[in-house]
Amino acid sequence: MSEDGKESQSLEEEVFKTLGHQIRRDIIRIIGDNRGLRFTEIMSAINIEESASLSYHLNALGPLLLHDNGLYSLSELGKDTYSLLTKLVTYSASAATIGIIKQQLGATIIANTLMWASAILSMVILEGPLQFMTLAIFASLFSVSNIILYSIVQHTKV
Repeated sequence: MSEDGKESQSLEEEVFKTLGHQIRRDIIRIIGDNRGLRFTEIMSAINIEESASLSYHLNALGPLLLHDNGLYSLSELGKDTYSLLTKLVTYSASAATIGIIKQQLGATIIANTLMWASAILSMVILEGPLQFMTLAIFASLFSVSNIILYSIVQHTKV
C-alpha cells in the first residue's frame, strides 16, 4: 500500500474512532448547527459540567475542528462529517417511519379508507347526492392511494 493510502486509511480510522463517542457527535452537530461556538457555549449546549472533559473531547475532534480567536468551527472535513451525521439522522427518522408503516400496514390502509369515506361523506353533505362518475372517481383515487401505499412499503428496504 502506498504512503498516501496508509495516511488516508489512518485518517479514516481516526475519524470513525472519534465519532464512536456520542458527546463528540453532539459537539459536531452543535457547532455545525450554529456555525461556530465558544468553549462555554459548547459546554452549556451539550450539558457537560467539567471543562476538562470538554477539552478532552475537543482535542479528540482535532481534524474536524478549527479553533480561532476562542471560536470553534468546523474544518472542511468537519463540515463533511456534519453533513453525514445530519443525513444519517434524517435517514434514521425516515426508516423508522417506514418501519412503523410496514408494521401497521393494515391499520394504515383502514385509516386511508376512513379518510376517503369522510371525504365522500363531506361531499354528500355539502353537495347532496353524488353522481355515479364522482363516486367512481373517488373509488379510483381510493384504490390508487392504497396501491401506492402498499407499493412504497413493499419496495422500501428497512
